[in-house]
Amino acid sequence: MKRLKLKISLVVILGITISACKEEFLEEFPVGRVTEETLADEQGVNLLLIGAYSVIDGFSQGGPGGAGEASATNWVWGDVPSDDMHRGDQTGGWSAINLIERYEVDPTNPWVEGLWAANYDGVSRANDVLRVLKLAGDAIPDNSAKQLEAEARWLRAWFHFQLRSKIERIPYITENVKASEVPNDREVWDDIEADLQWGIDNGMAEVPSEVGRASRWAAKALKARVHMFQKEFSEAKPLLDDIINNGPFVLMDHFYDNHDEEKQNNAESIFEVQYTVNDGTGGGENAGSDHRTLFPRGADVGLCCAYSAPSFDLFNAFKVDANGLPLLDTFQDDLLLEDYGLLDTQPFTPTDVELDPRVDWTIGRRGIPFLDWGPMSGGDWMLDQAGMGPFLNKKIMFYKRNFKTISIATPTWSAGLNGNNWRLFRLSHVILWRAEVAAEENDLIKARDMVNMIRERAQDDIVMGKISNTTFGAGEPIIIDENEPAANYNLGLYASFPDKNYALKAVRHEMRLEFALEGMRFQDLVRWEIDGDVIPKYLQSELSNGKLPWIQGANYTPGQDDYFPLPQSQLDLQRGVLEQDPNY
Repeated sequence: MKRLKLKISLVVILGITISACKEEFLEEFPVGRVTEETLADEQGVNLLLIGAYSVIDGFSQGGPGGAGEASATNWVWGDVPSDDMHRGDQTGGWSAINLIERYEVDPTNPWVEGLWAANYDGVSRANDVLRVLKLAGDAIPDNSAKQLEAEARWLRAWFHFQLRSKIERIPYITENVKASEVPNDREVWDDIEADLQWGIDNGMAEVPSEVGRASRWAAKALKARVHMFQKEFSEAKPLLDDIINNGPFVLMDHFYDNHDEEKQNNAESIFEVQYTVNDGTGGGENAGSDHRTLFPRGADVGLCCAYSAPSFDLFNAFKVDANGLPLLDTFQDDLLLEDYGLLDTQPFTPTDVELDPRVDWTIGRRGIPFLDWGPMSGGDWMLDQAGMGPFLNKKIMFYKRNFKTISIATPTWSAGLNGNNWRLFRLSHVILWRAEVAAEENDLIKARDMVNMIRERAQDDIVMGKISNTTFGAGEPIIIDENEPAANYNLGLYASFPDKNYALKAVRHEMRLEFALEGMRFQDLVRWEIDGDVIPKYLQSELSNGKLPWIQGANYTPGQDDYFPLPQSQLDLQRGVLEQDPNY
């Protein structure tokens, strides 16, 4: 139901105010004024609920999150500080994100401010639903009231999860407290779980009444994810098994089906953020505005602004051995740089090293077809190849055949604004989380089988179109053989996992390959408690020999840089209530 995404902020929840005057002549409301009592019926509560759904993408035009600080894609918080991505664009752009990538964030960073404000705006909207729902009482049938409450609680849990996964101590705000008086002096995981469990226990719909609403399966998926963050594998296990064995979900035939705008809300999808374009709003506010700057530049595409640049490390993670299995411990050896440092007019041929085929559905690189936009020609698709590296984010792109249909038809500074949904939860997430649980429990056969299920799906996801060009100057004809694979692909299945340590490495590497550039990586490294090993090693490899000069000198300190600070503005507003992370 694309209309759930509409920015019905209801004039910031319809400007709800309550009159305190008792004299009858003072109780007359101005025309257009809305009170909580006005909304205390099923239609009114549902409108408030849609207003809460409308900010699940983390973006509010002219409001909290207006720069994308709380983006549903989570690219700034989950990818940029990880080993998967550089900020992209050019050195002078969005300096606040530079600091996130360099692990130099302080409490005044505007992206921390936006992350906090946008998510607590969502919490506030969810709490408005719950408060007015109680006020409505018997005016709403019991089954409808429970469903509305379950969805509002799911949203409240989601917004708090977005914050807690990045900031170690946050206040949990419910509908019956004064937000400014709630301290952050305790852990909130149990509160998130309780909101989700309420919906599971109280008949939350397994099949939502409209596409875009959270279901009981979405509640179970999020609750399992919350347990995974706490290493509560025995609690996550039955939720994951239930989704796999009893849910209506099946793996799509192809890996890229989960990013294809023509296959939204598909059989694998558990919950998607709904986007729309060309819907009469005029400015693309209902599009994926939270990632409007992540698209390629260059005359061949002409979008904006080449942020979110995959790392050398990520590209090399797709290397495989002769059996098509990942090089779990040695992929950083002999680092492939592709066309780094070369102009598009200088000769270059893509590597013939064997690669997992998912690489070219995930990363845009020179000499390989970029969906149906033609081959990426090199550094002319970005502003600063020397600073950002030679790669582009492919998962957020749409097909050229759908230009100005799935993308915004009215010209704007960001012509890449589009209506391709963002998939928050899908069956492949659940399968690999289940593989992780099995590995943690030393159930090596189960872990292997779950991983192989995902790998088998991707075995024939070959990008076709072998390009013979070695240079891509203006006007040069493209020589392409559509009947040949674009690169040297190989993807095999694991015969066995010899021990628990190997199983964990394999599962975690598979998550990296399957979910690369989807905003999960950094928080996963932290919850696995391997960030202190992975990130410094990545920086040493990534920045060796003077590569990426603008990020030289970046340093990651384990136990200090794994979480982000509370915004200073909130500490100033709530002195004596909120306490800063002692690392800041």
